[in-house]
Amino acid sequence: MQTTGWLFDVYPLQDRMVLWFITAAGERLRVEDGFPYRVYLGGEPGRVRSLAREAGRRGWVKRHYPHRGRNLWSGEEIPVVALELASYAHLSRLRGWFGGLKDELAVFNADLDISAYYLYSRRLHPCAWYDLEAREGRLAAITLLEDPFAVEFALPPLTVMTLGLTRDPLIPLGSGNSVAVGWEDRTLELEAPDIPALIGELAHWLRRLDPDLVLSDWGDEGIIPPVWQWSQQHRAPLPLDREPQPVPRQFHGGRTYFSYGRIVYQGPAAPFYGRWHVDRRNSFYYKESGLMGLAQIARIGQMPLQQAARASPGTLITSMQLARATTDGILIPWRKGAPERFKTAAELLIIDKGGLTFMPPIGLFFDVAELDFASMYPTIMTIHNISPETVNCPCCAGDGAGAVVGEGAKSVACDQWPVISVYYQPKTANRKPQTQNPWPSPHITPEANYRLCRRREGLVPRTLRPILKLREDLKARAKEVGPEEGSEYKDRQNALKWMLVTCFGYLGYKNARFGRIEAHEAVTAYGRDKLLTAKEICEDAGFQVLHGLTDCLWIKKEGMTGGELESLCREISRATGVKLALEGVYKWLAFLPSRLDPRRPVATRYFGAFNDGKLKVRGLACRRRDTPPLVRLAQEALLEKMAQASTAQELAAMRPELEDLAESFRLRLREGQVRPQDLLITRVLSQPAADYKVDTATALAARQLERAGIHLQPGEKVRYVHREPKRGPKELRVQAAPFLETLEDYDLELYLELLERAVEEVMMMVLE
Repeated sequence: MQTTGWLFDVYPLQDRMVLWFITAAGERLRVEDGFPYRVYLGGEPGRVRSLAREAGRRGWVKRHYPHRGRNLWSGEEIPVVALELASYAHLSRLRGWFGGLKDELAVFNADLDISAYYLYSRRLHPCAWYDLEAREGRLAAITLLEDPFAVEFALPPLTVMTLGLTRDPLIPLGSGNSVAVGWEDRTLELEAPDIPALIGELAHWLRRLDPDLVLSDWGDEGIIPPVWQWSQQHRAPLPLDREPQPVPRQFHGGRTYFSYGRIVYQGPAAPFYGRWHVDRRNSFYYKESGLMGLAQIARIGQMPLQQAARASPGTLITSMQLARATTDGILIPWRKGAPERFKTAAELLIIDKGGLTFMPPIGLFFDVAELDFASMYPTIMTIHNISPETVNCPCCAGDGAGAVVGEGAKSVACDQWPVISVYYQPKTANRKPQTQNPWPSPHITPEANYRLCRRREGLVPRTLRPILKLREDLKARAKEVGPEEGSEYKDRQNALKWMLVTCFGYLGYKNARFGRIEAHEAVTAYGRDKLLTAKEICEDAGFQVLHGLTDCLWIKKEGMTGGELESLCREISRATGVKLALEGVYKWLAFLPSRLDPRRPVATRYFGAFNDGKLKVRGLACRRRDTPPLVRLAQEALLEKMAQASTAQELAAMRPELEDLAESFRLRLREGQVRPQDLLITRVLSQPAADYKVDTATALAARQLERAGIHLQPGEKVRYVHREPKRGPKELRVQAAPFLETLEDYDLELYLELLERAVEEVMMMVLE
């Protein structure tokens, strides 16, 4: 049978892969494809052959044979032995065995996700159209019909069913909570006298609707695990999957980890087989970019959509790098083997600086332009060929390179990559001109003095280049078609943005597959240099630089015009090699001081209104996750009102109206005209409730939940309302959600103080 199909789902089953397609006629087609998982061993030839034979005797390996693959770090081909697994189930046993051996073995491709490895090896992309041929349910031939990085693509018609809980998600299913099913514009609460009846009702709607996509709220943790376990206990069929064969399903709890100074909790996964299940509450990408953005990253990341939905941006960018490595024949090390080289304290002071941050002047400024570098760090990696294997590579160790000197910024073509000069010599400088580039070569990073490879393009730049182009094309397309039609393009480019943001952090992450701290340092060194270059060009053009933060500048000049700013952006883009764009011109912009020291500015606390009335706010209460909704609403209302003013006089004249607006929120608190949900304070548990030694509000709320049988993990959020502190014992100082029906009072003084702080935050600068 030959047909055209849209690759919908992929998953392993025993020793083969199962693929689901949606055909052009709307049929759901299931086919199987044999895919042997291969692990590669390198080391002393005799010892490697002996281990391969032993793995075969144990029944883990079907066959082994000599093979050659490219070493990531040197780029050279090396001899290895390929081990072809007898079944996917043996992979974990094989890894455990290798891990316990004392030999100096080099193990490659041993811990790749099976579905993703299949897609890499076959060069298949989910959510794309194919010509395919199937014989007796087996895939015989398949040809990709579209570019995975195309600007235009669309989803086929999908049947969607929604699942949700009727009460707060902390209330367990079956203990006062129930399931709500939705389709089209209808929602139905499943009312059943007992658990078997509930399973029967849910099974009925799954069969009747036969959805392609089950879109849930709290499905991964609060709905699917309990209903599946009940279905097994009561032997009540529950057709979560379209897969006709029994699929082993185990549910594990979520995991807690530490990231960027925060304790983070990630919920468990409950995927379906042959249909999609996406938990909107457990999918970063769905929350940020919707279904189209999710399809976009699954498509280019070569990862099944359900896995992509639950993956972090770092996992997605790593998947793209793994796909590129597999295509290029690079052997992927099982364990990272490139430790950070030793650095003296003096070297660390020079190298380990991160992004460049200026300290802005405290106060209110008018007619301020914001200039932003587009995807600055990913672009730096691409144009300067920065990748773990290209920094201080052995192949270019003996090469010399001349300095780049001259007026303006020069671009030097070396092999196939343009290398941008790291020094800008102003055209109109009053100070003594420089006579030579301060860095010995355009291939040597500023300050860090790391050498960059000139012979081969790195894995990271090869991965990033098509993402950067696609994001730029999507942004341009969104502007062409207008706000309404452009929403899908914005969602897709937003999904790509998070991959690009994360790719820089992963360069320095100790557990990253393709991470290396020297590559991370090289990027920040170029970033600092380019921001300083932009600052010098702005000042030479007569602009005052108010603030600079990693990849953007805030500048002003009396009588500046849009044409002048666009010309300035083009000049800086040519000088740095990174596109600089005008983010917008503010009618007014306020830089705020520190709460602890009013004389000290804070680089990340500012807010302002653009000429079109849009607001940009950073570091204020309304941006904090723990701010009560009422306080957030009050501050946002004040900001929206102030955005209508254009001058200092208009802002000052607005003072009585703003005071009245603030007073209306104070009055709501004093008279009790607020819902308990509007007073909720949200905090993240940093440890189990029993481990808290001090009776903080967070600890008290977590213990309330524990007594009610609700056990939260570190990294999960606890929400509560502060009660009147003088009434009752300390255990009653707070009331945790979801037990707000019996809330009788709240701490009026505390909430008035939080409100006053938020009001003062936005009015202190603009109404002096």
